[in-house]
Amino acid sequence: MSSPVKHSIAIIQGTTQREPFVRRYVDYAVKGSDCGGYVDACTGAAVPPEDFHDEDYTGCTARMQLREDVDSATVLWEMSTDDGRIELAGNTLTLVFDAADSSSFAFDSAIGHVEVTRPNGDVERQYEIKFKVSREGTR
Repeated sequence: MSSPVKHSIAIIQGTTQREPFVRRYVDYAVKGSDCGGYVDACTGAAVPPEDFHDEDYTGCTARMQLREDVDSATVLWEMSTDDGRIELAGNTLTLVFDAADSSSFAFDSAIGHVEVTRPNGDVERQYEIKFKVSREGTR
């Protein structure tokens, strides 16, 4: 099980927006970032490119609920593979915000955790995403 990757996204209200996340992993603990590179958390050795594996979303489903904060009981927005707002293909998970949906957003910011359910029933939290809504001026 890997730790959730943290992202921030600006939702441009009133537009169609597709946010793809390409996921790769290694079979051991690492530290670092895409910008600075990754090292083995135990040895400090650089992670060689051949140690990275592409995620495989075959047969998986995904869901996410946006809330004001993680402890809020109020769900501001829901997305899933069932409603087509999350798409899974190969190693890519894509969040889809259509123009009508984003126009209806009455919140300024939110947080969401993307949970992926594997074909065997295992559930993984893969992403923690902070959202900021850029208000629509043209209506």
